[in-house]
Amino acid sequence: MSEVLIAGVGSSHGADRLGWEVVDALQQRPLPPEVGLYHCSLPVELSSLLLLSKYAIVVDAMLGHGPVGKIHVLGADNLPQARFSSGAHGVGLSDAVGLAIALGFEPRNLSVVALDVVQPDAVWDPEWVAVLTQAVLARLTEELEKIP
Repeated sequence: MSEVLIAGVGSSHGADRLGWEVVDALQQRPLPPEVGLYHCSLPVELSSLLLLSKYAIVVDAMLGHGPVGKIHVLGADNLPQARFSSGAHGVGLSDAVGLAIALGFEPRNLSVVALDVVQPDAVWDPEWVAVLTQAVLARLTEELEKIP
């Protein structure tokens, strides 16, 4: 597994595909060999990926208070339960992160970079991918600086 994980959480539907689209955009860029890119269909898949990585950046769409397109960078300690859509069996991003932390993932090594889409049925804007990709790359630079 990679030292730095970038995981896009989502599905193929509407704004929920945002995390995957960002990972796809990052696959077209030269990244250091210690960076691994992954798609997660369900937040619960994230738990095992976190346990196999030292640092992680999770990319997702967020159902927040707006404005549409606002970037949020969150840590493990401030992931709002209700703002992220839940996966199968009600397991959401906060639950998946909590499980990984309970099993030994270091919470300070997690960043969630999310773009506020405000509503689950938000009209898809291709510009979101470019904006969120730049935010993830900026965060990646900070994470790579932590590696000894």
